[in-house]
Amino acid sequence: MALILGIDTSNYTTSVAAFDGVGGKNCSRLLDVKPGEAGLRQSDAVFHHTRQLPEQLEQLKPVLQNDTICAVGVSSRPRNLDGSYMPCFLTGLGMARGIALTQHLP
Repeated sequence: MALILGIDTSNYTTSVAAFDGVGGKNCSRLLDVKPGEAGLRQSDAVFHHTRQLPEQLEQLKPVLQNDTICAVGVSSRPRNLDGSYMPCFLTGLGMARGIALTQHLP
């Protein structure tokens, strides 16, 4: 069966998912925020995503090894508006583009 691989690197969560059109599996991990702090700087979020994306993809391995990925989707910005930008989304975008390019996927 063909799967769509989804990747999201928001400012708070690293997420990957595999979806076959009916159901699938989602693996997510919150980014670590130091006690007493209200959030993360973008540079810290990028660092956490860089470390966590491979770990989250490893959790999808049992699903991915039985099926073929036919497309990769990724969140590229926080909102669908011109000028909406956060560097943490570049981490997921780079991973998704790399997977799609090496596997010849849209």
